[in-house]
Amino acid sequence: MLRISEKKETVGAGYLTDQGALFLVAGEMGVTLQKNLTAEMPIRDLYIGANDVTTVARVLAIYPTATYKKKDSSEGKYRRMVLFDGRYTTKLTLWDEKTGDVERLKLRIGSPLKIQNGYVRQGLDGKPDLSLGKRGSLSEVSEADVSAKLENLDAITEKLTEISEERQYLSIECVVDLEPRFSEFVRSDGSPGSLFQFGVCDTGGRYRTRIVIWNPSEKPELKRGQRVVVTNLKSRRSSKGGFEIHGDGGSLILPGAESEPILLRVVTMSKGLSGTVVVAIEKTGIVRLVEAGEGIHGLTKGVVVRVVPRLEADGRLVCKKEGEMEVVHGIEFPPMKSLVTKLKDAKDEFSQIMVEVIALSHGTINEIHLKNGSLVKKGDLVVGDDTSEMRVVGWRDQAEKLLGIQPGERLRISGASPKFAGTGNWELSLNPLAMVEKISGLD
Repeated sequence: MLRISEKKETVGAGYLTDQGALFLVAGEMGVTLQKNLTAEMPIRDLYIGANDVTTVARVLAIYPTATYKKKDSSEGKYRRMVLFDGRYTTKLTLWDEKTGDVERLKLRIGSPLKIQNGYVRQGLDGKPDLSLGKRGSLSEVSEADVSAKLENLDAITEKLTEISEERQYLSIECVVDLEPRFSEFVRSDGSPGSLFQFGVCDTGGRYRTRIVIWNPSEKPELKRGQRVVVTNLKSRRSSKGGFEIHGDGGSLILPGAESEPILLRVVTMSKGLSGTVVVAIEKTGIVRLVEAGEGIHGLTKGVVVRVVPRLEADGRLVCKKEGEMEVVHGIEFPPMKSLVTKLKDAKDEFSQIMVEVIALSHGTINEIHLKNGSLVKKGDLVVGDDTSEMRVVGWRDQAEKLLGIQPGERLRISGASPKFAGTGNWELSLNPLAMVEKISGLD
């Protein structure tokens, strides 16, 4: 067991199972281990040096066919794929005539398949890579045969806000926030390159980043507010502390799931440029902003609405047509008071929340010099509830919402986001459509 542990730490670098390390240790000791080669080996048990491997998995990525020079100077072909079995992934390389199996079997993302007589070698990243040569075969597996064994693509697809570490081979569900841009460039070695990039956010519009796909195999038209699933991505930490999301020629952009009905309780409303902006709140206490059409009736403070948004843009749910937003009755939904977030719990930077507080200072506006030399307005207010005190900040147009507030006034602030201000302190930042209301003791 000690030698197995040492082998896993040195050769395997975290990618060998006990069984895989055991084969390597046995080989060094001159011991031959017999393995049932007809049994399927899951991806997690693949080890460097394995031969005659049989495994069943699903397709996560398919790369275009590329060429290479053989030892006899003739040209060969290869094609890479990425396979997944639950949370475990591996690369698969098809060599020469095997490259045509992708079209022959009509493989696509999520397709289940069976690899027989494959072999495993160490990849450039030190991980076990599966290959299929002349002796190997690739065959289609029916969905019924693998449904009980293999999770499908939906099961491994993650939300944008769930990305909390650097990882490879991600499948991410998100909303298009900025329409795509395609550009071409020349690398330092003179070879051409290209990139396809677009802004994305989570379904609540609380977290934003961009996805950059290098040398894309496709450039689909994308619209703001469109739900998509993007496969075969890599996350890496940026210099600002967040995460950059990158893809390559094996990444694919798929239409996302249709919007599901959302139950919300109306907090307040205001007139917008093209209808009514409804500030509403989920059962979890997260505030949602809904852009409603003029034809939606019965909206009053406190009612419960069922929302099936046409799209999501700039953090708003857009409901313009009949049936996309309607008042519902007889639904169990928490009362408004229980949906208020206490200041001591306001520590999720990706959220928009509602708080009920008392003003502890005058609402003031000051002009702040930015590094670029420009002047911007900054509103400032100190508030408190029965759990803590906190500063409320509004920049530019949001600053006006804090002007004139007097100490002792009760306020309901909807659509503010907690921000870490350093030295252990948090503050509330007003979002563009945040509402600051004065409320009475009976409200």
